[in-house]
Amino acid sequence: MLVYTGHLPAYAEQAPWQLWKKNSLQSVSFRPVLLAKNPIDNSVDKPLIEIKATVTVNSSIAGFLLFMENVSNTPNWLSNASESELLEQFSISESIFYVKIDHIWPLSPRILILHSTYRQNEDLSVDIFIRDAVLEVGGSAKTLKIENLARFLRVKIHSAYWKITPKLALGKDGQKNINNLLIEYHVIADGRGDIPKWLADHLALKSIWQTMGNIRQQLPAQKWQQQSINGITELIKTPKAPLKK
Repeated sequence: MLVYTGHLPAYAEQAPWQLWKKNSLQSVSFRPVLLAKNPIDNSVDKPLIEIKATVTVNSSIAGFLLFMENVSNTPNWLSNASESELLEQFSISESIFYVKIDHIWPLSPRILILHSTYRQNEDLSVDIFIRDAVLEVGGSAKTLKIENLARFLRVKIHSAYWKITPKLALGKDGQKNINNLLIEYHVIADGRGDIPKWLADHLALKSIWQTMGNIRQQLPAQKWQQQSINGITELIKTPKAPLKK
């Protein structure tokens, strides 16, 4: 799952969104990140963009969360991902995992090492928070589980989050009895390296567009649509096989 720190960085101001691409079911927009000066040394971080992506898809809330949490399946939908693995599972809603990004020419391989949590709100929407994971090299063997870690450049996540909002959709009988989700994703990330900014931004936008399209195509037919999660309330309560953990 990609990515939110819980606290956004300080911005001098918020720029308006610029639409990059859109169709009837998904969209991707971006805006420049105007960072405020660091009060300690008066420095300003490198220019970045914030990306916002949306997609509407037929899915239950649990179906989406389980789809995302099955990290071994991540390379099937996350554009350019070559490998993903769970490092530690703290609870049903909190985990640490990594994702290797190894398929973006002309970039060298990248890696994201992420800490993910989620919560459901009173309106039944779900916020998924992910931040850079802090791994204790001396006191933990978690980093040793990542093969060839030294060959990967680690992506820095400034902030990101998923907002999952359930909606009612018309079924074949013309009644509103189908679970739809409006999925919104925000991210500010620094891919690092010396690639030109215009190319890095284009590759990031293209990757997120492809990722949202993959989710839209794959999620409705996944086996997790038949499961539920304890503590997660669906907009339409239908009998499902409970998730066994």
